[in-house]
Amino acid sequence: MKMLTKTTELSKLWDCVCLNDQNAYAELHCHLYPGLFIYAKGILKDDDAADDLVQDLFVKLWTKKSSIGKIGNVKGYFYSSLRCMAINYLKSRKNMATNSLMVAPEDMQLSAESLITGKEEEMKLTKIMEAALNRLPSRQREIVYLRFYEDLEYTQIVEVTGVKYQSVINHIYRAMQFLREEFKSYGKRYAA
Repeated sequence: MKMLTKTTELSKLWDCVCLNDQNAYAELHCHLYPGLFIYAKGILKDDDAADDLVQDLFVKLWTKKSSIGKIGNVKGYFYSSLRCMAINYLKSRKNMATNSLMVAPEDMQLSAESLITGKEEEMKLTKIMEAALNRLPSRQREIVYLRFYEDLEYTQIVEVTGVKYQSVINHIYRAMQFLREEFKSYGKRYAA
């Protein structure tokens, strides 16, 4: 199975879905589910709840496909929808106040080990990266995840998070500065 990463390829699949093509929807599910699951798991910190939420998202979008219609950025639409569902899920569980809809999922933890695999040396780097990422503020952590692990463009991140375009750029810039410093200090500590 070839990897679908281009926005146009995903849009073509969605167009087929709108024509009740179940095979196209299965293919869309196959390509988007893994990243959506990791994203939901990072927000909810519960594998079962994350899986349920992603499956609910796919069912909901299938049943509403005709009213949704054409989507220019399918990946961004799915992530944005999932983010809203996750926040609503957390609100219902914690009885959060209604005015906190745009709050970033607090304490979102990225598990670098689940994202980077490989040799023993890579595992050391993975642990360092995980520790550094988890020291980022939650909003930066979320934006870094969407940009570098899900390969979303800045405009897509704006759609998913509701953060202004310039703020997304600023978050990425600050996060990269922080991570560079972390790796510099790591190199100095372990060079000897």
